[in-house]
Amino acid sequence: MTLLQDDLPTKSPSIVLITSSGCRSAVTRTVGTFIDRRLIVSVAHGVAGQTMNEITTLEGDKFTAKVVAIDVQQDLALLKIDPTPQDRRFTPLALGEAENGEDVYFFAFDDESQFVRAAKIRRRLRIDTEDIYLREKVSRPGIEVELSVEVGNSGGPLVNKAGEIVGLVWSASRIVADKSWATRAEAIESLVDTASNYPSTQEAEPVACTG
Repeated sequence: MTLLQDDLPTKSPSIVLITSSGCRSAVTRTVGTFIDRRLIVSVAHGVAGQTMNEITTLEGDKFTAKVVAIDVQQDLALLKIDPTPQDRRFTPLALGEAENGEDVYFFAFDDESQFVRAAKIRRRLRIDTEDIYLREKVSRPGIEVELSVEVGNSGGPLVNKAGEIVGLVWSASRIVADKSWATRAEAIESLVDTASNYPSTQEAEPVACTG
């Protein structure tokens, strides 16, 4: 990921569109980021219960992926792309730590076209919310970010100037304009650590569809 002269990053091939189907009348679109050569992190609420997850890259290539770990409380999921004939591997982004007042960049997709916009971390905090099924109260390591997001942008990463993921956006404020919420990268690290104990062929246990 290179920087333009005005410090706004160019589009990143490490960030992909996820189109999921199987348990709703319409497909669900979220954003994913490679954090390992075949491993993608995204939000759980877009892939939970789905039977098909199609990955679309920056170049327009398409692959299928399976959910290998999911955390319905932290709203996080890990997906692994299936092997390709060319054994293609993608450059992962590292995880970093969010800093109060830090200028970051938000990546997402408009239809199948990737975009990037500037954002600012207002504060780190614990976010008291509910799990993806709105059944249990949960607390997430979160970020309040100055950023406007739209439907389909969930899972979009906040990337610092070092090219590290510091959070994943999962919701916009329903009260204040240009304010959104993200889960800090430390929660991603925790899920990766858990998944690393699974057999390489294991898929996540089935969970119910959301919404």
